[in-house]
Amino acid sequence: MPFDSGMLSAVVGELKNRALGARVDKIYQPGKDEIVLYLRGQSENLKLLICATAGRARVSLTDMNFENPSNPPMFCMLLRKHIAGGHVLDVRQIGFDRVFEIKISSHDEMGYVSNKYIVAEIMGKYSNIIFLDENKKIILAQRTVDITSGYDRCILPGFDYVSPPVQSGKQNPLDVSKEQFSDIINGADKGVLAWKLLLSSFCGFSPLITREIVFRASKNTDSLVGECDTEKLWFYFDSIVSCIKNNKYSPFIIFDKDKKPFEFSFTDIYQYGTSFLTKQPQSFMELLDMYFSQKDEKERVTSKAHDILQLLSGVSSKINKKIGALNCELALCADREKYKLYGDLITANIYLLKKGMESALLPNYYDESAACPKIAVALDKALTPAQNAQRYYKKYNKLKSAKANLERQIALSQRELLYIDTVFESLTKAENEKDLSEIRSELSLAGYGKRLERLSKVSAFAKKSAKKSKSFDIMTFKTTNGYTVLCGKNNMQNDYITFTLAQKTDYWFHVKNMPGSHTILVCDGKEPPAQDFTDAAMIAAYYSSGKKIPNVAVDYSHVKNIKKPSGAAPGFVVYETNYSAYVTANEEAVLKMKQ
Repeated sequence: MPFDSGMLSAVVGELKNRALGARVDKIYQPGKDEIVLYLRGQSENLKLLICATAGRARVSLTDMNFENPSNPPMFCMLLRKHIAGGHVLDVRQIGFDRVFEIKISSHDEMGYVSNKYIVAEIMGKYSNIIFLDENKKIILAQRTVDITSGYDRCILPGFDYVSPPVQSGKQNPLDVSKEQFSDIINGADKGVLAWKLLLSSFCGFSPLITREIVFRASKNTDSLVGECDTEKLWFYFDSIVSCIKNNKYSPFIIFDKDKKPFEFSFTDIYQYGTSFLTKQPQSFMELLDMYFSQKDEKERVTSKAHDILQLLSGVSSKINKKIGALNCELALCADREKYKLYGDLITANIYLLKKGMESALLPNYYDESAACPKIAVALDKALTPAQNAQRYYKKYNKLKSAKANLERQIALSQRELLYIDTVFESLTKAENEKDLSEIRSELSLAGYGKRLERLSKVSAFAKKSAKKSKSFDIMTFKTTNGYTVLCGKNNMQNDYITFTLAQKTDYWFHVKNMPGSHTILVCDGKEPPAQDFTDAAMIAAYYSSGKKIPNVAVDYSHVKNIKKPSGAAPGFVVYETNYSAYVTANEEAVLKMKQ
């Protein structure tokens, strides 16, 4: 990740200009490894995000909004107890490492002024947030580390805080002279990639920065050490180091061909040429929000949806195993007609049979061939011929009943599996904690929280609850000619928009024979142009499991033709009168229509 020591240095510089002296007004913990301090300054209010989540760990001011849990975690409550109402005295970077420290002055339990520290170690999967007292002793840490973990550093309450050790063999680039730099380059293997040599020799730089240094010196990021001019390497290395020393930073972000941000830096980046879009935001706060906004929300929702995913995966696996076992039992029922035939033949030839016989070779009168072949029929010698016939009839009737029961159970299991697939699809559309709460509510109402209770017992209540809800966050779109399109993110929303919000003359869309969202084209009594039908069908295709299939079939009909069977699962409907459209989901077009 490009949040290296240079980037942290730039963020610290921005914080010094804007946050010093600000009052800590509120403290929240929206995620397990995230702390947000709401700061009230003299001229502006700020939000300081401290994130230790692997892959997106950082410290920065932010304008992003966060959903906070109703019950604050212990770490958050401890911070509120100690630093709420305090003032920011200082922010600094410890050494040239990805270690950030904020010093806050507040009153303790006795009313005396004391200083507390929050230290954020931005170290990838080893990132941590540590709360220290005025003597730099650990009060609490998000991740504790004891001696049994194999690390030299203990991070436990009551221990003195010790900064992470510098990586072996690496030097601080801010303290390196030209002679030392030349010795490193000239003493290295000439066949090694130059950027990898810089990365392994100096601490605090990301691969992006070391590649940029090599690119500026040789016009090629993959140049070998032997192909680079040492003087040029030093010149561009020193120019970036000078930017850091003199606090001359330039927020710089790069977008890929899909217009998604994939790199950012504290200095200009030239290595990608003109094939990629680059922007220079006004501040590092704007830069980091631009880069992490979508990524943060997606990963936060994914982590919070773990319990749902685990439940669905377990249920899906059990249903598949159940269907397999039922099919095996159903295959055994194929012999039922044979047992009925044996009973019929024994009855037809009963005058030839006697008690005590173990088998009999009987003519098969039901064979239409002229030969009338004989069939060997096993008999129980302890039973009379009539009793043997009844024994075979009982086997036939038992398997006949079992077949009907097994087929019914298989159909129910397949229906439950289809419902689980729709909930899986709903998870892909969940955008925030509220969406996840709706899915949890739906699963609870559907009985899955209690290990797959029958859907028919709760679906009516689920539908009633969905209709009563007034706070669904329905996705809305505007078509080419200005018609409104409603789209559900989960089965609760699907039922709500189809049977509560939609009028009978509106059009209902759904991808054919696949899990997907109910989509409503609001007509207001008019007949929309053909293009608007295409737009609505494209939205229905995009928010379905067939979004990547070209020319996927989408069924559509008037809402009045859509029916919900009694006892059906949330989101399940039936219809007979419909049309079908074939569209390819265009992501750019769909997102452009989204309100």
